[in-house]
Amino acid sequence: MGKYGLDAWASNSRQMLYFVPLWIVSSGNLWGGISPYYHGLGLLWAVLSFALVGFVEELIFRGFLFKAMLKGGEARTAIIVSAATFGAGHIVNLLTGHELAETLIQIVFAVAIGFIFTMVYYKCGSLLPLVLAHSAIDVFSVFAVDNPVADALYIAVTIVTAVLYGRYLSRLETPPIMEC
Repeated sequence: MGKYGLDAWASNSRQMLYFVPLWIVSSGNLWGGISPYYHGLGLLWAVLSFALVGFVEELIFRGFLFKAMLKGGEARTAIIVSAATFGAGHIVNLLTGHELAETLIQIVFAVAIGFIFTMVYYKCGSLLPLVLAHSAIDVFSVFAVDNPVADALYIAVTIVTAVLYGRYLSRLETPPIMEC
């Protein structure tokens, strides 16, 4: 558990600005309104499965891929590859009937989220805040109202947050657990 940052909360939460940028980005799916797609047991199943997807994706892209690349190379490359592959992985949405333009926008969004998440993991050493934030993003999508204006704002805020928070995080000292 400790090898992948699942054994403890980040000890430098204050320095990480208490992860406020993560919580802002996590809430984005609710900005256009709330109306669940499912009801009853279907809603419970959707919430549980979407929360699990957030956990599994964080374990794969940050816990396994990023950590493995970090040991074998430089941090910058590991961060870029982790964020880019996380984004590129969303191309599978084409197989679920999403349009090409919508999928490409989602890929750009996922790369920005992947960058934020990878930088946070690199600078705090804990995967737990990312699992919570990622699971919240996925679970809140079950309740999201399709609102193109709110969606565009969410994407813009996420990209700006990725740039600004990433720049801030790059200046923080990296904990020994993440140094290789």
